[in-house]
Amino acid sequence: MRILGAIAGFFTVDFLFHIIDALAFGMKANTAPERIGAVGFGILILLILMTLFYRFFSKSFFHGFIVATGLFLSFDIVVFHWIFQLHRITSGPEANWLEPLFVVGGTCLLLYGIRRERTFRISENKEIGL
Repeated sequence: MRILGAIAGFFTVDFLFHIIDALAFGMKANTAPERIGAVGFGILILLILMTLFYRFFSKSFFHGFIVATGLFLSFDIVVFHWIFQLHRITSGPEANWLEPLFVVGGTCLLLYGIRRERTFRISENKEIGL
């Protein structure tokens, strides 16, 4: 049931993010630095959330968040941006190097989260004698 919930949550969030046409209080990024800054702002928010989740939630929750973030970054870009060509991260040529960086970064986050959770589970089982 947890896996089904994670899958449903992933596709729901992905669907909602891509149908919303928000323009950040009427501001629109027109130049390459503005578009890169908008992406950077999103990364900053993500890092703040990661820090909060690390400090205030269980390690398993944090690892799950890391895995979900990595899956979203890599899967979304490969499937929806590259295969189906529905949209790009930005409307400019900087998407040509941002998107591969996000796929690599997302894959790294995915692998990191899985490895850390497995290590955490193994050490937790040793503590309780399993």
